[in-house]
Amino acid sequence: MFDNRLLIIGASGFLGHALCDVSGYDWVCVPASRNGQEDHRVVDLTKLDQVLAVVEDVKPRWVINTAAMTSVDGCERDPDLARAVHVGGTRNLVQACEQTDCGLVNLSTNYVFDGTEGPYSEQDSAQPANVYGQTKLESEAVVLNANCPGIVVRTAVLYGFRPHCRPNFVTWAISALAQGEAMRVVTDEWANPTWVDELAQFILSLCHTKFQGVVHFAGADFLTRFEMVRQICTVFGFDTGLVSPMTSAAFEQPAKRPLRAGLKMDLAKTLCDITPASFDDNLKRLKDVVP
Repeated sequence: MFDNRLLIIGASGFLGHALCDVSGYDWVCVPASRNGQEDHRVVDLTKLDQVLAVVEDVKPRWVINTAAMTSVDGCERDPDLARAVHVGGTRNLVQACEQTDCGLVNLSTNYVFDGTEGPYSEQDSAQPANVYGQTKLESEAVVLNANCPGIVVRTAVLYGFRPHCRPNFVTWAISALAQGEAMRVVTDEWANPTWVDELAQFILSLCHTKFQGVVHFAGADFLTRFEMVRQICTVFGFDTGLVSPMTSAAFEQPAKRPLRAGLKMDLAKTLCDITPASFDDNLKRLKDVVP
């Protein structure tokens, strides 16, 4: 095992990119992705032989699993695939980590909660409202019951900018508003949006601790999606008249969304010295990098 090596699963994704970009805690990040893009190890989490081979070859101190079926509605339409990726894939990683004697950091979500009484602490009871949340909760149990060091990091609504990644909610809104497009945004879905670079720094610092278990890391501000977009308009100088309020139920999406599903940060603050900046401050940072 190489004590300074991290295997980043899902490195072609948003958080995976950020982990590789901001690594500076004496870690060497080895990227891996299903499609094996440039310089990446090829690994499909649903294929045990691939997972075992890559983890054994890299021999990392920690495997960080950022791969997921991120479409909440897609998970609702295809629960078998969601369970294969989230639960079966995590089970494969656990087996590989147990055999290689390394630890596993598994990313999870505030969607493990039903959103009736958020924001939530790690001690609050998880009651998922949709397949995405349910399969992520099941994946957490796989990690926590493993015979290797295991950490579950729950987070919420990632935003920021990586040029080769799909738009997130914030960059999608910026692009649409910049082109003068009208949009309808929900006023009753609350969360604390998380700057992806801060989350990446937290995860990397966490790997230097002896912590095991579940920890929450999210942004400083508890906001609705509508409030997020209104702040985007203020910082970027967009027309607020383009933004219309509506309720989550009016969208009639296949998967039910938890309405108040933010996360409390009390435990995270005891584990590292990373203090999330405000949503407004991070939007100002974003203004300098978004094309």
